[in-house]
Amino acid sequence: MPTRNAPIDAIVADMVNKFDEDLREDFEERAGIIEFEAKLPRAHAECLALLDVLRRHPDVLINAVEVKPESGDAQS
Repeated sequence: MPTRNAPIDAIVADMVNKFDEDLREDFEERAGIIEFEAKLPRAHAECLALLDVLRRHPDVLINAVEVKPESGDAQS
């Protein structure tokens, strides 16, 4: 298994850490392409790559978002 660097931005890293290996590879590939082709800083390329992966695989958002009840909500 290849060694991967954690994404630079903490929010991006949190989301990407919830990806399976295929989506993680997709993210890494997109980030590299965006960084190289658009000549953008790596952190910016990673943000755009995350958005692209989520656009193409919106179902991962279901498992990526942790829903916490608000403190005033009644529990049934």
